Amino acid sequence: MLVNLSRQLAEAESDLELVLDTVSSHIVAMLGDGCAVFLLMEDDTGLEPVTIHHRDPERCKVLEQINTMRKLRIGEGFTGAAVSSGKSLYLPSVDPALLQRAAVPEFTAYLESVGVSSLLVVPLSGKDRVHGAFWLSRDSGSPPYTQADLELLEALADCAALAMDSARLHARHRDDRLQLERAAARTARLQQVTAALSGAATPQQVADVVAHIAIASLGGVAGSLVLPNESRTDLEIVSHVGHTHTPHILQRFQTLPITADNPVAVAYRKGRAFYFEDLARYGAQYPALLTFAAEAGYQAAAALPLKSRGDVLGVLWVRFSTPRVFDELERGLMSTMMEQSAQALERAWLYTRAQRAVAQRDELLSVVAHELRTPLAAMKLQIQSLQRNLVRAVPGEGTGGLLNTKADAVDRQVKRLEALVTDLLDLSQITAGKLMLRIEEVDLVDLAHEVCERMAEEASRAKSPLLVHAEGSMWGQWDRARVDQVLSNLLSNALKYAAGKPIEITISADGTQARLTVRDQGIGIPPEDHARIFERFERAVPGQNYSGFGVGLWICKQSIQALGGRIRVAQSAPGQGSTFEVTLPCCRKQ
Repeated sequence: MLVNLSRQLAEAESDLELVLDTVSSHIVAMLGDGCAVFLLMEDDTGLEPVTIHHRDPERCKVLEQINTMRKLRIGEGFTGAAVSSGKSLYLPSVDPALLQRAAVPEFTAYLESVGVSSLLVVPLSGKDRVHGAFWLSRDSGSPPYTQADLELLEALADCAALAMDSARLHARHRDDRLQLERAAARTARLQQVTAALSGAATPQQVADVVAHIAIASLGGVAGSLVLPNESRTDLEIVSHVGHTHTPHILQRFQTLPITADNPVAVAYRKGRAFYFEDLARYGAQYPALLTFAAEAGYQAAAALPLKSRGDVLGVLWVRFSTPRVFDELERGLMSTMMEQSAQALERAWLYTRAQRAVAQRDELLSVVAHELRTPLAAMKLQIQSLQRNLVRAVPGEGTGGLLNTKADAVDRQVKRLEALVTDLLDLSQITAGKLMLRIEEVDLVDLAHEVCERMAEEASRAKSPLLVHAEGSMWGQWDRARVDQVLSNLLSNALKYAAGKPIEITISADGTQARLTVRDQGIGIPPEDHARIFERFERAVPGQNYSGFGVGLWICKQSIQALGGRIRVAQSAPGQGSTFEVTLPCCRKQ
């Protein structure tokens, strides 16, 4: 029997109580008369019987009634004492007076009607706890238990305790596995929402993610996201999901006063979440809203505020189709999800405001540039007229020559200011995506000569001659003004840094592309700056050394790319000059 029952106990695992019942019945059959198995309760405060057997069915019923009247406390009666001490109790011949004194009061009736002549109580001592006890009794008239009976029962108790250790370990591993699975599921749900929020740029996109993906990931069947209006007097639904069969309820709560007696408004005002695990609890707190809840068909709900840096940005109202227990882990998931949603919403608001500010800035730049161009054009005409009159009126030296010099200086400053205004206008147009192109037939060689002739005076002052290397003509479909602007910008930069050395402009053809290079022998550009100088507001040298906004090369890059070409620093190093290369498509040589 020991081998057989030991094997059953070892294989029991989750059906341990059923096996203990089988063991108890075998013990009764072999060792009689009555047998009960008591197990320690989860809170370790008492013992409860898991199985009771007796040879006599009627006496078995009496034992069951007695032991179901109340739970045994640790240290109470023979069984409680054995569990408390962890030692077996062996009474081969029981003194009735001792039984009366030691037995629990509820057991007195059994003693008076049946009597107990011999008693065995053996604790189920596991590795780190006593799990319970075997209780065996023989009625009056039956032979007493022997030492061999005690040893057999203790051997069975050891097997049972080992099986219970194994079962507890198995249950603990199972619980740990379930916890890990639930944690993984929560993490996956959170990652899904996080990924969706990372792709939402505008407040409405964030609201839609929160209302559709977040609610679904929380297990909700319906819900809505409410945000305060600009005056912060009302809450308004900005996105919702799952209200298909109750649109009138959605319309009823589309706008909600912040002072309303409603869980959403209260969550917003107090900045904390409210959970309603069933409809009864919801109705007890908000009886006026119970009808709407019942009609909408939900059995649980949660009002979750979106908080960022102490401010409540809105509230997510989530509805569930069945009653729900919001345990600590679930509430933690909801809280984390709402924090991420609030941060995403705040970022979206900041992004929208920044976009609006950028648009306003670009509009201002465009207006300023246009407004400045008008007086500049008039000023330029007046200076040109003055220069012509001075030449005709005072052709010699002296005061007339000085006036001519001053007029030329003013003319140069006006041209410089005109270039800056043009850069401002181009900057605003390109940033706004409004760069206009006027495509026409252009001879690149002719254009290069024209630009060099126009800049000859500036080159003369810089003592850097402009040398054009080209053969014949180079035709293509380009925007003449934009290509002129690019070449003028490259030559202007070269003249700044050429230090009195020649500047070479070379035009050649390479298959279906035209190649224009501008080479100077100036200060050069470090290799790590070759790409950076084509970015907006970047320059190769400190701004205090040379004038300008630092957008010239960026405008050149945008213009050339718009024409389907490319501009780059082909070759440059500190102290070795620079070579800029522009390639443009669709050319033909003549």
